[in-house]
Amino acid sequence: MINNDNIAHKVTFPRPAEGGRAAGVANLVSTVFSPALAVFYAVILCSYSLDHSAKFLWTSFFVLLFVLAPTAYIFYLMGRGKVTDFHISVREERIRPLSIIFIYSVFSLFLYSFIGGPGALVTLGYSCLALTGLWILVSLYWKISGHCAAMGALGAMVFAHPHEVLVFIVPPLALLVAWSRIRLGCHSWSQTLAGLVLGVAVFWFFLS
Repeated sequence: MINNDNIAHKVTFPRPAEGGRAAGVANLVSTVFSPALAVFYAVILCSYSLDHSAKFLWTSFFVLLFVLAPTAYIFYLMGRGKVTDFHISVREERIRPLSIIFIYSVFSLFLYSFIGGPGALVTLGYSCLALTGLWILVSLYWKISGHCAAMGALGAMVFAHPHEVLVFIVPPLALLVAWSRIRLGCHSWSQTLAGLVLGVAVFWFFLS
């Protein structure tokens, strides 16, 4: 029985051959809706509301700073053996990399805002910072689902500024992501539910 609250051993995701088709689907869902990609999806949604002649450049720059750079850093840590997997499934491994990403993002957001980045994307950046900071604080004592927090945040965006059909798509996707994290043995239902609530609360506060 896996202790979801404080995993003492290294977590490796079950391969489809080992865990069956359901594990393969769970792996795919966890990857496609990882926190980094959820931020990317949020940026794309946000870009539709921008009324800016250079919105493609500003959006691309935001993705570079806040999606690609942190993702590259996580891959670097994986290569050095500092984290077990891309999702940083072991709670004790999260604090240092997430803290470094948080500090980097503070300075990056200041730069982005200082040079005139669109207000909507700056607000999105502050929302991501707040969510990351709370994620770090909770992770000091308990293992909360970052995947579900990111999906909760995405859901809050969709409902705060309705995107037609997406209001019917994102909630089921969020539940699917919660299932995937539980199926892979990375979280309990309480940890996924707490992640969803945290993501919704933080982003609704900033974006509503």
